[in-house]
Amino acid sequence: MPIGPTTYFGKDRVFVDREVCIQTFRENIQNSGNLEYNVLFYHGIAGIGKSKLQKELQKILDDEYPEILWAAIDLNTKTYREVGTFLIALRNKIQEKYKAKFYLFNIAHAIYWKKLHPEIPLLEENYPVIKEGKFVSKIIDVLNEFGPARSIWDIINNAPENIKRFFKEQAIDINKIVAMEASEIEKLLPGFFAADFTSYLGMNSKACMNSKAYIFIDTYEALWDGLRNKGGFHEKDEWIRENLIPNMKGVSWVICGRNELLWVPECDEDWKMYLEQHPVDELPESYCQEFLEDCGIENKDIQNVIIKASEGVPYYLNLSVDTYEKISKKRQPVSEDFGKTQKEIFNTFVKYLNDNEIRALKVLSVPNSWDRALFEILMRKFDSGYPAGAFSELIKFSFIKKDTDGKCSVHQLMRKSLKEFHDPTDRKNIHKYLLDFYSKKLENIDIKEITPEHENALTEAFYHAKEALEAEELCEWFISVSGPFDRAAFWQLTTPIYEEMLQILETELEPGHKSVLITRNNLASSYCNMGKYEKALSLYNRSLEIMEKVLGPQHPFATTILNNLAVVYSKVAEYEKARFLYQMVLEIKEKSLGPQHPDVATTLNDFATLYSNMKKYEKALPLYKRALEIREKTLGTQNSDVAITLNNLATLYREIEDCEKAMHFYQRSLDINEKVLGPQHPDVAATLNNLAGLYRNVGEYEKALSLYNRSLEIMEKVLGPQHPNVAATLNELAVLYSEIGEYEKALLFYKRSLEISELVLGTQHPDVAIILYNLAVIYHTMTEYKKALPLYKRALEIRENVLGTQNSDVAITLNVLATLYIQIGEREKALPLLQKSLEIYEVLGIQNVDVAIILHLLATLYRNVGEHEKALPLYQKALEIYEVLGIQNLDVAIILYNLAVIYHKMAEYKKALPLYKRALEIREKTLGTQNSDVAITLNDLAALYFQRGEDEKALPLYQKALEIYEVLGMQNLDVAATLNNLAELYYQRGEYEKELPLYQKALEIYEILDIQNLTVSMTLNNLAEFYYQRGEHEKALPLLERSLEILENKFGPDCPYIEMIENKIFKILMTNASTS
Repeated sequence: MPIGPTTYFGKDRVFVDREVCIQTFRENIQNSGNLEYNVLFYHGIAGIGKSKLQKELQKILDDEYPEILWAAIDLNTKTYREVGTFLIALRNKIQEKYKAKFYLFNIAHAIYWKKLHPEIPLLEENYPVIKEGKFVSKIIDVLNEFGPARSIWDIINNAPENIKRFFKEQAIDINKIVAMEASEIEKLLPGFFAADFTSYLGMNSKACMNSKAYIFIDTYEALWDGLRNKGGFHEKDEWIRENLIPNMKGVSWVICGRNELLWVPECDEDWKMYLEQHPVDELPESYCQEFLEDCGIENKDIQNVIIKASEGVPYYLNLSVDTYEKISKKRQPVSEDFGKTQKEIFNTFVKYLNDNEIRALKVLSVPNSWDRALFEILMRKFDSGYPAGAFSELIKFSFIKKDTDGKCSVHQLMRKSLKEFHDPTDRKNIHKYLLDFYSKKLENIDIKEITPEHENALTEAFYHAKEALEAEELCEWFISVSGPFDRAAFWQLTTPIYEEMLQILETELEPGHKSVLITRNNLASSYCNMGKYEKALSLYNRSLEIMEKVLGPQHPFATTILNNLAVVYSKVAEYEKARFLYQMVLEIKEKSLGPQHPDVATTLNDFATLYSNMKKYEKALPLYKRALEIREKTLGTQNSDVAITLNNLATLYREIEDCEKAMHFYQRSLDINEKVLGPQHPDVAATLNNLAGLYRNVGEYEKALSLYNRSLEIMEKVLGPQHPNVAATLNELAVLYSEIGEYEKALLFYKRSLEISELVLGTQHPDVAIILYNLAVIYHTMTEYKKALPLYKRALEIRENVLGTQNSDVAITLNVLATLYIQIGEREKALPLLQKSLEIYEVLGIQNVDVAIILHLLATLYRNVGEHEKALPLYQKALEIYEVLGIQNLDVAIILYNLAVIYHKMAEYKKALPLYKRALEIREKTLGTQNSDVAITLNDLAALYFQRGEDEKALPLYQKALEIYEVLGMQNLDVAATLNNLAELYYQRGEYEKELPLYQKALEIYEILDIQNLTVSMTLNNLAEFYYQRGEHEKALPLLERSLEILENKFGPDCPYIEMIENKIFKILMTNASTS
C-alpha cells in the first residue's frame, strides 16, 4: 500500500502537466460571462500539487489573458480565515496590483473595527486602512471621537468629485451603518467590498472590455483547522458560500482544497448551476516519467516498472531512485531489479544491500526509534556484522527517518517487511534485551525528578514488554515499574498504557483472572484521578459484573469494588447511587461479619461521611455515633480508629456550627492520639491541624496560629523538613495569614510550601498547582498582577495536564485568570478563557455561584463592546442561578443594574424599570442609603423616568442622588452627569433659574478634574445659551469661545458642532456691533 504524500517538487523540477485541470479552466474563462456566479473547485489529497496548479492557472491569465484581473488568497495564513481580515488582505492585493479604490468598504470596515474595539483608537500601527489618505483619515478621526454619522456625511460632501459621485451612485445610508452592531456590519462587508470592486471594474478600461475578474483561494481545508468538533460542519465556510460569493456577481472563483465540496446536496441545490468541481488525481504517468528522467533514470523499461509499482505516490518513486543509485555503484541496473508487488519491491530492494546491512536493518526494525548510542549498542550486542561506527552511513538511506531530536527510525513500510523476514526467536531476544535496557532506566526513580527520558523509557519498555512477556508477566512487570509515575501524578502517561494492557489481558486471560481485575481497577483509579468519572464508573461496573458471576456478590473483592463505585459516585455528586452502594456493602458486612464487627464500623463511618457531604447531618450523626460505639466496644476507647470517628464527628459539628461539641470531640481525638501514638506522632500533628482549622473558622486566629505551629514543629521533627505534610501545614498557615491581611507573611509560607512540594512531589503535581494558585491569589489581591499572571498560568498548565481539561479546578483557574486579564485591560485574552471555563461547568453539569460569576463576567465583556444581544442571555442565566440558590447580594444587584442599562439603551423601558428598582432595593439594603452605587442607580432610574416623560418621578430621584454625593463629599464625573441631567430636566420644565447653578457646579467639577471633552463643551454651550436668552451676551461669549476651543483642539476643524458654536458667536458679535 502506498505511503505518502511526500514532497516531490524540487527546486529544479517542472510542473506536472495537468491537462484536464488546465482545460477546464480555459473553458471556464470562455463561459464565465454567462453566469452570475462561477466557482471552479479543484480537490485532491495533500501534496498532490493543488497549489502548483493554481500558480500555473495564474500564469495562464498573465500570459494569455492580461485583460482579466485576478488576485489570490491562501487560507494557510490563519488570519485570513475570517471575513474581515480576508477582505482586507484581498483589498490590499488588488490595490497593490491594480490601484483600485475601496472607499465604501474602507469606511464600513473602519466603523466595524471601531465597534469591535471601542476602547482602542484607530492608529496606523493597529489598523490596516489608516494609510488610505486624507479622506479616510478624516472619517477615522470622527470614529475615534465617537462623532455622529452626519459628521461622516460632511466629510463625504467635502470630498473630491469622484468620491462624492461614487457615494451618490451607491445610495448607501451611513447613518444605518453607524447604528448597526459589529456583527451586522460584518455580514455586509462582502457587499460593500463588491460595490467598490464592481465600481472599479466599470471604470477601468482594461477590465471593462470583458468585465472579468478571478479570485483564487488556496488551502480551503484550513477553514476547519482546529474547529471540526465545534459547531456544524458547514458553518466554517458559510461566510464564503452564503455571503462573500453571492455579493460579488460576475466574479469567478478558483478554489483548491482537499475534500470535495458538499454545497449542492447539503446546503443549497442552486449551487448545482454555479459550482464546477474537478479532482486532482495521483501523479499521471507522464509526470512520473519526467520525474525519473530528472533523477537520472532514463531506461524506459526501468521507468515503466517503477511507475507501475509506485501507483503515482511520490514516496515510492523516491525509494526506487535510492535503490537505483545503490545498484549503480556496482553495475548497470536492469528492469528486473525492481519488483512488481510490495514483496517483490522489498526483495529487490534488500537484494543489493550486503548481508551485514540487511542484518543491521532487521535489528534496527525492532525498536520504535534509536539514536547513535543505542545503534552502537545493538550493533555490538547482536553481532550484525555492520560496523558500530557506521551510524552516519546508514542514516543516509531514504528509508531511515530522522526527527528533530536526533532519533532515527526505519520507515513503517520497510519495517513491516523486515519483520516478515526476521527470525521470530531472534526478534524476541532483541525485544527482551531492549525491555531490560529500558527497565534499568526506571530503577530507583525519585518522583520529584522524573524527566522526559524516564517517560520515554517507560513507554519504550512497555512496547518491548508486550512482545517479550506473557500476559500475566506483563501485568506484574508494569505494576513493579509504574508506581513512581502514579505517585507523581503522571496519569496522562500511564493511563494509555493501562488501557492497552487491559485489552491484552482480556484477550489472553480469563475475565476473572487476578491480573485482569488488578489492571482494570488501576485503570479505573487513574480515570478517577484524572476526573474521567464516566470511564471509571464503566470499568468498576464491568469488574463488579464479573466478580458477581465468577466469585459471587458476597466475595470480599466485590465489596471493594462496590466501595470504589461509591467513591466515584460521591465525586460526581451522585449521592443517591453512592448511598445505595454503601447500604449494600453495609448489609453484606453485617450479614457476613456480624453487626458489631470493626469492618462494619468502617463502613458506617464512610457512610456517615457521605451523608455529611450531602449536608444530611441528621442522618450522618447516628451513623457516626454507632460507628463510635462499635469501635469503642470492640477496639477500646483509646484506639486510633476511635480517634478517626471522633475527628469526623467533630467535623460534622463544625459544619452545623456547634463549635462547642466540635471542640470537645476534636480534643478527645487529640487526647487519644497523643496517648496512644505519642505527642510527636504525625497523626497527632494532623489532629492539631484540624483543631487549628476550627479555631481559624471561628476567628480565633491566635489559638489557631499556636496549634498550626505545634503541628508544624512535630511534622518537621518526625517527618523531616521536606515532607509533603510539612508543605500542607505551611499552606494552611499561609491561608491564615492571608485571611488576617498579613500578606507578606502569607507569601513567605506559600513560597516555602511551594519549594518543598516541588522538591518532593515534582513540579507537575496537583498539590503544587494548589499552592501556585493560592500564591497567585495573594499577588492578585495585592494588585501585583505581573507576579500573579505566570503563577496562574503554571497552575492551569499542571491542572490541565494532570486532571484533564474537563475539571472544576481547571474551570476555577481559567476564571480567575480571565478576571486578572480584565483588570489589566487585556479583555481579548479573557473572553476565550471565560468561554472555556463555562464549557467545562456545562460538561460537568454544575450550576453554582462560580458559574454565575463567569456568566456575569462574560456578559459584561460583551456589553462593553456593544454586543448586547450576547450579553443579555448571559446576564439572565446568571440571575437565574442566583435566584435558584436564593442569593440576594451585591453581585445580584450588579447583574440587575447591567440588565436594566441594556434594556434602557434598547428603549425597552418596561423591562428596565423593575430591574433598576430591584437593584436599588438590594443596594440600599446592603450598602445603606448613603452610598455612591445607590446614587448612580437613582440617577439612571431618574433618567429612565425622564425619558418616559414622568418628570415628577425623575425629579426627586435626581435630587436624592445629589444629596448622597454631597454627604459623601464626592466630586467626580458621576456627580457632574447627575447635575447635567437635573439641569436638563429643569430646562424642559421651564424652570430656567434652577438649571443655572447646576450647570455651573458641573462645570466646576470638570475644571477640577481637568476634563476637556465633548460633554464639557456642550455644558459650556448650555450655560452660554442660558445667558444668551437673557441678553447677558458678555457672559455667554467667553463660554462659547471656550466651548469652540475644546472642539477645535479635540476634534479638529471638521467637527460638526463647530459651525453651530461659531454661528452663536457670530450672532452675539453682530448684536453687540449693532447696539454700539
